[in-house]
Amino acid sequence: MYKIAAFIKFNKSFEKKVLYQKNKVKNKFGKQIYLDHPVHLTLFTLNIKKISSLKEIYKEIDIKDKKKKLNLQINTTGIFPNDPLTKGHTLFYALKRNSLLSLVQIKHLKMINKKIHVSKKGIRNIKNPILKKNYDDYGFLFAGKIWIPHITVASIKNIREDHLFIKNFLKLKINYKLLIENIEFYRVSNNKHYFLFQTKLL
Repeated sequence: MYKIAAFIKFNKSFEKKVLYQKNKVKNKFGKQIYLDHPVHLTLFTLNIKKISSLKEIYKEIDIKDKKKKLNLQINTTGIFPNDPLTKGHTLFYALKRNSLLSLVQIKHLKMINKKIHVSKKGIRNIKNPILKKNYDDYGFLFAGKIWIPHITVASIKNIREDHLFIKNFLKLKINYKLLIENIEFYRVSNNKHYFLFQTKLL
């Protein structure tokens, strides 16, 4: 199986802002989870049998007349305290709720699942009924209304949630408006990201 990820990438100005925060975390706390990840918003991750099958899906789609664009607004910072995926406090930039962004996520997930085999065996004993249904339907837990679109800075271990660094991060003022036209697909292996292809929004 191959793990693939669908990302939305950002302009250099916003990317520079996130990288600045990543460097602050590294200088203060050393190596932490997600610090070496590229600046991006994850639409979804999936486990599939063949990369070539995924590429074929998007080759078949006539995207010449697709004019959709996403107007995204990044307007606050946030935290996932005691993140169960990392066992740390995950700091992120958050987006204003955007119904079109959620629609794009679901349309891609439905299309991929309809056309190729997506593994749904990796996670067991999912207690939350919404997460369980998402995984059964799409092979991805955080789809639809339960999804919180965000751009991760880092997940910091072995500090308290009320640490001064976290408090200051949550007080940051930010208001970026970005126009997005493309989605990028990557293969994820050993925490590394390998670019596969770019496609337009559906």
